Amino acid sequence: MKNLTLILATLSLSQILVGCQGEETTTTPDSEIQSFTQASLSTPQPDDYGVDEIEAPQLPPINSNTEALSFISTPSASFKLTAPVNQHSSSSDEYWTTVSGAQLNNGVNLAISQGSSVIRISPRADFSTGALQHSKAITPDKIQLFKIDNKSSVNKSSSYIHSMADPEALATAGLDDDSSALTMSASAKPGQYQLKVSQPLSVNSSYLVNVKENQSPYKLKVSSQARLPHSANSLELDLQLSGSNTSFTPQASLKHENGHYQPLKISAMNGRWIAQLPEASSMPATNSGLTEIQIDMKSKVNGFEVKRTVKTVFKQYAPSAKIQPLANTGWQEDVPTYITFDLAIEEPGRFAISGYLTGTDSAGNDQIILKSESADWLTPENTSIILKLDPQLILASGVGAPFKVKGLELKDQGQMARLSYQQEALILNK
Repeated sequence: MKNLTLILATLSLSQILVGCQGEETTTTPDSEIQSFTQASLSTPQPDDYGVDEIEAPQLPPINSNTEALSFISTPSASFKLTAPVNQHSSSSDEYWTTVSGAQLNNGVNLAISQGSSVIRISPRADFSTGALQHSKAITPDKIQLFKIDNKSSVNKSSSYIHSMADPEALATAGLDDDSSALTMSASAKPGQYQLKVSQPLSVNSSYLVNVKENQSPYKLKVSSQARLPHSANSLELDLQLSGSNTSFTPQASLKHENGHYQPLKISAMNGRWIAQLPEASSMPATNSGLTEIQIDMKSKVNGFEVKRTVKTVFKQYAPSAKIQPLANTGWQEDVPTYITFDLAIEEPGRFAISGYLTGTDSAGNDQIILKSESADWLTPENTSIILKLDPQLILASGVGAPFKVKGLELKDQGQMARLSYQQEALILNK
């Protein structure tokens, strides 16, 4: 999940910063403009989203560059304009549980739904002495795994370990957290197993046990909003366990920046689950990251227990700006040269606008000509941002009026957040 969070953060950054690359933008000289027109933004469609009431950001901006920048690009012929995904989805065929050294020495019960599952034990931080210490790595030959029979007694007559890997071997595969792992025998049947470590471990030491059931038909899938206003006090979750129609009651927790998880209240409503976000923790301490929610569940499937852990992330933001409904367009003869948008804002900040200019071909179809992106530092006294167009690209495209602006996006670069999107935004008429 850490890698997923990093990938999502990287994608979020790349989407937001793309408008900061390229040449400096300046107002088009009046001598080159023969006329001006004004147009209203189109009525938002179901897939569009935006800001109703603006609020001032509560955190210092990440990007406070005051330079005005602009970039124009030509999308490929195969490019298809689609609305940004406003949902984050993930699925899991594994689960995690945190245990102490004492529990591992006494034996930890694990629910296994299929053979050949992989079990990994990772040392975690140990605060038993009052200072931060790393729990000891576990030697693989000290790990035992036994089946628990129907009478809840441990059958030690046979082991169900097929192979093992020590921390050095896992480090070569990129897992450098002192983990040890084992693969279960393919003949292992679904049921309860006991994981035990014969190596003496500190009573208060901490370990994360990860059970991954590769290719299992039982996957817990979660879908949730990818962006959430910081004032929101709940998050809707769509949870489905594939391969099963049995019901379950999940548990949810919010991960804090220090790595600790805070339990959240969760309840069912209209076929979905609602996780209540704690007011004191609903706003992150920095604009740069994503908020993570962990979902744990267990259910009885065909007479045996299935456990799963899945995580989802979302971007929290302050609705700091919105595009005003009227936009001004400059023209050279019959070709648009730039569009000026005004924003409603409460605090100074760096904002970016991007959109696709289309023209009409001989068959009456809209064809994308170019993509324009602009970023600038705005204040409540200076709220205009110019989206430059390229007359030469427009003339060379072979298409003409009516011109349209599609895929209009507004981003707050100080928060690294997308504030609004409109698929069919503007019709440019001279």
